[in-house]
Amino acid sequence: MPKGSRRTYRTGLSRAAIVDAALALTAERGLDGWSMRDLTARLDTSLSVIYHHVGDRGRVCAAVVDRVYADMGASLDETDWRKLLYGVLSAMIDHMARYPGVAAWLLRNGPQTEQLIPVLDAGITCMLDAGWGDEAADAYSIAFNTTLGLIALGDQRVGENADLGIAGLQHLIAADPAAGRGAKQMQRMVEQFVASDAAQREAVQREYCRYALDRVLDGLEVRLHALRTTG
Repeated sequence: MPKGSRRTYRTGLSRAAIVDAALALTAERGLDGWSMRDLTARLDTSLSVIYHHVGDRGRVCAAVVDRVYADMGASLDETDWRKLLYGVLSAMIDHMARYPGVAAWLLRNGPQTEQLIPVLDAGITCMLDAGWGDEAADAYSIAFNTTLGLIALGDQRVGENADLGIAGLQHLIAADPAAGRGAKQMQRMVEQFVASDAAQREAVQREYCRYALDRVLDGLEVRLHALRTTG
């Protein structure tokens, strides 16, 4: 490059193209695993272009989360509150696993994206129609946040080493000669989460999330019955 010349950046970018690139980086590295410098390098552009079309990193992350929801394809037409919640949250379990860090972002920031508002509105409205009354939003958020928390936990396991977290628990139980039936059952469960086959680990994580979601919905169903009985 001649002395004194300036680098030429791509400037003819759209908001959608920037979000596409950020979404791809999120799938590769997780939402917290890339920087704005990484994004500018991916697009061969400058920070000013990204700021102009989308904003700072916080706004870019919000746009990524919005895109994840837009692409999720969950049906909101179900009129049964339990089936609706299961359908939406089960779709989250499948789709968000492809984008590590999105679930944790939602736990930290709440539903502050445009695409999430219709999902939230449909779920709580359906619960109001079912008789949840003043507890509708609380009950919905419990199911939603429990699911998000389990997805976020699964994201963290990606970089876990043999001495920490669930892998460490597996080794601890295996090395304890006094471990009884309960501990051994936990060991067998944990072994599924640290299997060498990545596809198997991902399938186990999804099924675990769905099991937890079903149990949360079971509990909420008992509570709704009590509300209807006393109301």
